[in-house]
Amino acid sequence: MENIGQLIKQISNYLINDLNNRLKEYDITFSQLQVLLVIDESNDKLSQKDIADILKIKHTSLIDVLKILERKELIIKSINKNDVKCNELALSKKAKDMIRHLDLGRDETQEMIATTLGYSSVEEMLSKFREVLNKLEEGVK
Repeated sequence: MENIGQLIKQISNYLINDLNNRLKEYDITFSQLQVLLVIDESNDKLSQKDIADILKIKHTSLIDVLKILERKELIIKSINKNDVKCNELALSKKAKDMIRHLDLGRDETQEMIATTLGYSSVEEMLSKFREVLNKLEEGVK
């Protein structure tokens, strides 16, 4: 019997590699895009810890990505006035413009996956994936 985790990992790798190829023209990677989208969706300044928590990654893994984004002038780092040990991150105008122009084929890919898996809508599929993730997280804690 095939291992479902291995198949999910292979699909994930394929999707990430495809997306990285599409992102080459913007000179960013999938990991960098994830951080930019989290900041963009927050409509506010976020701390590094907030971003790590949302993406479910280690804070130390995030640091290198943030340094690259700052060097590319895609994020603006400032000190939190209430906690000088905490940096706040916001998108630069350059990053906001780039995000507005991105066409990542996400809608078509999600639709293909939903149709292939037999879901009547992308929302239904995403709901089921969230349910699986929540159950996995509950089991881990």
